[in-house]
Amino acid sequence: MFYTKYRPQTFSQISRPNEAADALSKQISTGKTVHAYLFVGPRGTGKTSTARILAKALNCLDIQPNGDPCDVCPMCMAVKSGSLTDLLEIDAASNRGIDDIRDLQSKINLAPVQGKHKIYIIDEVHMLTPPAFNALLKTLEEPPAHITFILCTTEVHKVPDTIKSRCQVFKFKRATTPQLVTKLKFISESEGHTLTEDVLSNIAQYSLGGFRDAETLLQQILEGGISTDTLQSPMGVATLSTFVSHLANKDRSNALSMLDTVYQDGVDIYIWTGEVISYLRNILLFKSGFSKDFFDMTGDTQELFSSQCDSVSIPWVVFALEIFLASHEKIKSSFIPQLPVELAIVTLCSAEEGSVVKNTAPLPKNPTTNTSGDKKKEGSVPVPSKKEVDTKPTKTTNVKVSVDPLPDDVPFLELAILEEKWETILNKVKDINGPVLAMLKSSKPISIKGKFVVLEVYFAFHKERLESTKNRQIVEDILQNEFGLPLSILCEIGTNKPQKLKDREVGVLTDVNVVPVDAGEIMNVFDGGLPL
Repeated sequence: MFYTKYRPQTFSQISRPNEAADALSKQISTGKTVHAYLFVGPRGTGKTSTARILAKALNCLDIQPNGDPCDVCPMCMAVKSGSLTDLLEIDAASNRGIDDIRDLQSKINLAPVQGKHKIYIIDEVHMLTPPAFNALLKTLEEPPAHITFILCTTEVHKVPDTIKSRCQVFKFKRATTPQLVTKLKFISESEGHTLTEDVLSNIAQYSLGGFRDAETLLQQILEGGISTDTLQSPMGVATLSTFVSHLANKDRSNALSMLDTVYQDGVDIYIWTGEVISYLRNILLFKSGFSKDFFDMTGDTQELFSSQCDSVSIPWVVFALEIFLASHEKIKSSFIPQLPVELAIVTLCSAEEGSVVKNTAPLPKNPTTNTSGDKKKEGSVPVPSKKEVDTKPTKTTNVKVSVDPLPDDVPFLELAILEEKWETILNKVKDINGPVLAMLKSSKPISIKGKFVVLEVYFAFHKERLESTKNRQIVEDILQNEFGLPLSILCEIGTNKPQKLKDREVGVLTDVNVVPVDAGEIMNVFDGGLPL
């Protein structure tokens, strides 16, 4: 395979720019290496290759002045052939249990057999179980002097902070199109083929910044005769641009058809939707003043991207981002993975030109009455704005409002809708945090100002705790999931306390002066427990 045949063997052979290669070669040349590294980045970006070069350099018998291994000494040749006894590569996806880590621990005190260092490369380290991570902690923090750990992962958010803090972390970025074109050109010429820049660029874009994917595809083209004309990555600029054009043109049929094609081709809908969000973000940044050089695109795709940016407005892009971000969160919990995205497409394509759907919150069961005494249509959500546009009854009825910015005090949601759902919200809080539930049950929503749900509380202590970052986030996440809106909470201390609270009042309560006088009394005041 090309990706093994043309794997870099020294730091100098790694495509630049590459901060990890530069830093590691400097550490080798100065003799200031550390005992634990964590390599983070997408698949196919050189994490394992760099780890092997580092292992080679640590044991090389003739290290070069620039930190490169000589690549010809017995140690370097043993690493290259995979026969070095002191280099152990562990796949954490299949060796992820505590017993595997304990087996590792039982051997690390043994001295190296051939070289100066014993190196453990643990690939996909995020797959280790929590007990295995815990068992690794102490070993990782204080290993013997001859041991070096190199951990590699594509999902750094799954690696505990306690592990990260014990390692030097190096981030590997997706390769740029010019980097990939340079590498592919070198390989094709080495294999006796000459490919045009357009073909190489097409391969590079299809591989989405992964060296391994690009090299594998090049081999298929050179040896299998695959035509590059058929290459169109489901996550490439051309495909994403076409999809966004369908959305902007309200062509829901073709947009849904593209989504179905992506799904039938076996592409992960969660990842693909993430690429759509990333593409919309790029449009937003471009329209906000970022230069074309900020975006990693070739001339043709840059022209296509620039043309699309001119055809959509910032309010539309913002609304599209909000819709797809909401659908992205629901994909993994949906029985039909593509359904949340299909709903996002239909919602976005249903918006009238020059307007956006402001509110898709759950609706009240009974119709409410407006200020003129007329009953509002059931299935619509009143959203105050500069100009409200009526909609004809359809299966999905949305209220459209002008794209002019709403005043900060215009409520995102009607108080009546919130009050109707308040008990449901309390039940959801109950499953997460009992003390927060106790505080919410001792408060009540009294108004909505812009995105802020104003809660009336009766103690400064309740206000202080509910507005703390952790507790506020709990409530806001539930409000977001329930109403699909970025609602926040704001507490106001009420003056008219209920009688049962007046009878038990002990003064202004804060974190500083709460004194537990009587456990039974406190349980009554806080409705079941202290909100600590």
